[in-house]
Amino acid sequence: MKKFLAGLGAAALLTSLAAPAAQSQDLFDGGRIGGGSSQLVSTGSSLPGNELSEVGSKVNLNEYAGKWYQVAALPQPYSLQCASDTTAEYGVLDESTISVRNSCGTFFGPSVIEGTAAVRSDASLRVNFSGVPFQDPDGPTNYRVTYLDDAYSLAIVGDPNRNSGFVLSRTPALSAERWSEVRSIVENRGWWSCSFLTVPMAEGRKDVVPLCAL
Repeated sequence: MKKFLAGLGAAALLTSLAAPAAQSQDLFDGGRIGGGSSQLVSTGSSLPGNELSEVGSKVNLNEYAGKWYQVAALPQPYSLQCASDTTAEYGVLDESTISVRNSCGTFFGPSVIEGTAAVRSDASLRVNFSGVPFQDPDGPTNYRVTYLDDAYSLAIVGDPNRNSGFVLSRTPALSAERWSEVRSIVENRGWWSCSFLTVPMAEGRKDVVPLCAL
């Protein structure tokens, strides 16, 4: 059955330094110290307009599953500890539920948080993380796929009100032409592209730059 999966991840803030070597303990408890609820989102990052649109067709859950690199994002308060190499991994639990595993590099080692997401429509879901406060499993949709290319290699997702936004790629490095395409899509969907920051990647960009500057 064809359903949908949206991307998740933690946004990197203004730093171009790579995270140090991994340590055995996640000192930030998988983002929970930062208040890792997906309901904690910033405001003032989008242009006035209608609700964020869904991608025009059903998303195939099995094709969307796997590892994604979060190459750019609208910074979120629950990801303050993340400095580099932010990824999201998804697995199919059943036709209406997926597993979510977000990870990123911090100055103290890797940070990991796991959860599940319930499919709400062809291109929207509700995600919740274990042990994170201020969550309502029955709450409204909080992530939506608004763009997905035919090859399932690039996705742009966010919440319906555009208070969050993530650019997900199957590869950590994008070409200049691809970055230009991303900026155009982000702006077309009603976001302010300068509010999106690139995420440092060991095998991709090493800097943090507003999307509007690319």
